[in-house]
Amino acid sequence: MNDYVYRKFLFVRNWFPDKLDENGDYQFIMNENNLNEYCTSNRCDGDLEKINAGCLFLFDAFFKDSSSFKYHNNINIVDYIMIWLSYMLNLKKNNDGSNNLEYFNNTYINNDKYKNTITGVTGYTNYKDLIDQK
Repeated sequence: MNDYVYRKFLFVRNWFPDKLDENGDYQFIMNENNLNEYCTSNRCDGDLEKINAGCLFLFDAFFKDSSSFKYHNNINIVDYIMIWLSYMLNLKKNNDGSNNLEYFNNTYINNDKYKNTITGVTGYTNYKDLIDQK
């Protein structure tokens, strides 16, 4: 993992520590202005939406367009993002006992923000395509 990749993951780790508080809630330490553009209506309202924003931030950092893709086209970065996502989602159980990763996949990854076209890149059309091909 090169320095640029490491720094982007470090930003996200600092915003989203992998510890729950005494009530079993996430302890997000982030300037919401950094991630609001990745949230529905430009506002992150819930835990999963905040985690989704972190995930989209990482995808944008490495794969947003042809210039990003050109320098960071290491497809293994998708694995790193999905490992982080899975880990964060598994820290806390849903109240109804359902699987957070399955819910997240159905609610967020299958929505428009993951299906936006990656401009000027051949082989992958969008973030969902990157995830599916990994």
